[in-house]
Amino acid sequence: MKKILLSFAILFVAHLSAQNTTYKFNIDLTKANNDMLQVFLETPEIKSDKIIYNIPKMVPGTYKIYNFGQYSMDFEAFDKKGYAMSVNRLDDNRWEIENAKNLAKISYWVEDTWDAKVDHLVFEPGGTNIEKDENMVLNNHGFFGYFDGLKNLKYELSVTRPNNFYGATGLTEIKTIGNTDIFYVNNYMDLVDSPIMYNVPDTTIIKVGGADILISVYSKNKSVTSKEIAKNISSILEAQKNYLGGKLPIEKYAFIIYLYAGQSGSGGSGALEHSYSSFYYLPEMTADRISGMLIDVAAHEFFHIVTPLNIHAEEIGDFDYINPKMSKHLWMYEGVTEYFAGHVQVYEGLISKQEYMEIIEDKIKGAGYYKDDLPFTTMSLGCLDSHEDQYGNVYQKGALIGLCLDILLRENSNGKVGMKEMMAMLSKEYGKNVSFKDDELFDKIAGLSNPKIRDFFKNYVEGENPLPLEQLLSKVGITYKTNVVVKEITMGGASLSYNQEIDKIYVMDTGNMDEFGKLLGYKNNDNIISINGIDITVDNVQEEFFRLKTTIKEGDKVEVIVEREVKGKLKKVTLKSKAVMVEKNKKYLIEFNKEASPEQLTLQNLWLNTKI
Repeated sequence: MKKILLSFAILFVAHLSAQNTTYKFNIDLTKANNDMLQVFLETPEIKSDKIIYNIPKMVPGTYKIYNFGQYSMDFEAFDKKGYAMSVNRLDDNRWEIENAKNLAKISYWVEDTWDAKVDHLVFEPGGTNIEKDENMVLNNHGFFGYFDGLKNLKYELSVTRPNNFYGATGLTEIKTIGNTDIFYVNNYMDLVDSPIMYNVPDTTIIKVGGADILISVYSKNKSVTSKEIAKNISSILEAQKNYLGGKLPIEKYAFIIYLYAGQSGSGGSGALEHSYSSFYYLPEMTADRISGMLIDVAAHEFFHIVTPLNIHAEEIGDFDYINPKMSKHLWMYEGVTEYFAGHVQVYEGLISKQEYMEIIEDKIKGAGYYKDDLPFTTMSLGCLDSHEDQYGNVYQKGALIGLCLDILLRENSNGKVGMKEMMAMLSKEYGKNVSFKDDELFDKIAGLSNPKIRDFFKNYVEGENPLPLEQLLSKVGITYKTNVVVKEITMGGASLSYNQEIDKIYVMDTGNMDEFGKLLGYKNNDNIISINGIDITVDNVQEEFFRLKTTIKEGDKVEVIVEREVKGKLKKVTLKSKAVMVEKNKKYLIEFNKEASPEQLTLQNLWLNTKI
C-alpha cells in the first residue's frame, strides 16, 4: 500500500440535526494525491455506545472476496465538537468507534485498486481508478461504507470535480451546484449498485423502449467514440426491448465503457453488471471491433435489468457485505441471463437458426469442462470457496438449464409461456423491493406453470443427473448426438491467431492441418487476406468462416489470398484448391431433424420465433 506523507488538521464547525438519518459523503476529485482520495462523512445519528463502520469484503456480481477495505487507511473519527475519537481497526474491512453517540464526522484516505501493490488485483470492472485530471472510476463500494444495522438509511454523495469533467452513471436523482454533483440514493445497496465514471465527457444518449440509454466512453487515444458505439449496438438493444415486451422496466440505463491501452493490470477484461448500468473494461480497438465484442457482452449485462433487479433472493436483496451468504439460484441470475443473451438474437432475427445451433453447441462443449454431477444449487452455495473453480459453469450449463426450461415451459403451455414470459411473471410477483425466500423459488415457478417443472428442478438442478438435452431438443425437432464422425467442409484446419501489431489473422500452426488445408498449401505465419474475394478481418472472421463452410460444396473452387514472406519481403500469394469434405470426430453434434413432425416444428417455431 502507498503511504501518504501528509498531515492535516480539520476543524469541524457544523450544526447537526438531532435526527440526522442520512449519510453525507464528500470527496474532491481535484485534490487527488498519489492515486489516493480523501473521503469525508457527516455521519447519521448513532444511538449505541459503540459502532462498527464497514467497507465491503465482497459485493454482488463479483462472486469473489476482494476485501475492499484494505485500500482504506488513516481512518479518523471526530465528535460533535471536532475532537478526535478512539478508533480500533478490527480487520481489513471494519473499524470500531468508541462513544459512538457523540460521533459526528469520519475521514479516511482511499487508494485505487487498478494499480495497487497487492498479490491479486481486483478485476477492473469491480475496482476503482484514480488518475488525476484524466479519469476517475468510482465503484462506490471501494470508497464508501455503512454502519452496522444502518444500511437502509439514505445516502447523499457530493463529488467535487474538475470543471471539464462529467460523471456518467445510471443514477437519476442528481443536483449540480457549480462543479459539485450531489447524488441522492435510497440506501447502501443502491449506492453499491451504481458506479460513476468521471472524465472529459464523450457521451451519447439514445431512446429505447421508453428509457434513456447513456453510452459513455473513456479512450485515452480516442480509438472509438460513444456515437460510433451507440450506432453499432442499437440493433441489439432494440431486439432486447422487443424481446422484453416492447417497453423496458427502467427509466435510464448507462453503458460505462473504459478502453485501456497496453496490458490489463489484472490480466483480464470484461464487464460487471448492475441494475441500471454496466461497467466495461476493454482494450482499445476500432469501433467495429469494440462494437462486435460489446454486442455479445452487452446482450448479457443488459438483461440483468430483469434479474437480479426485479427478481432476487433475500441473500441478494439484503446482501451481507462482510459475511456474504450465497443464494442457490445462480442458474437464474447468470445462467438464464446468458441464455437470453443468445436466444434474443435468433428470436429477433439477428442471427439464423443454424448460427444459434452453433451457440448451443459451444455451451455444451463449455459445460463439458466442469463437473456435471455437481448439483447446480450446491455449486451456487459454494461458489466462493469449496466450488470456486466451478463458477464458470454458470455461463455454460447455467445457460443450458435456461434452454431446457424454455422448451419445457412452452411444451406445457401450448407455446404461450416460455422462459422470458416466466421471468416477467416472477417480476410481477416480486419486483425490486420484494425478495423471495431461497428455498421457495422452485415451488413458485412450478406453481405458476406446471408440476413437471418442479420435477425438472429436483432431478437436474438440485440433483446430480445430467441435463436431458437429447430428450428436450427432440421436442423442438433437433437431433442431439455425442461422439460422432461427420463429414464437412473446413477452412483447412490450420490453427489461426490474431496479430494485433499488423491487425491481421495469421496461420499460427499447420501441424494439425487436414487434407483440404494441405491442398491449399498454408504455411506458418501466412497472413490471411481474403477467401473467395471476401476480405477477412478479426471482426468478420468467425462469421465469414461459418458462412463459407455452410455454402461451399465439395468440388467448388476455393481461392485464398495470403501475405507471405518470400526472400525477406512480404508478398501476396494466391492459394487454390477444390473444396474437400473432411471427416471429423465431434464430441457433440446438434442439427435440425429433416424428418421432424408437424408438432415438433410448431414448437420449434414458437421457441425460436422463426417460420418453418
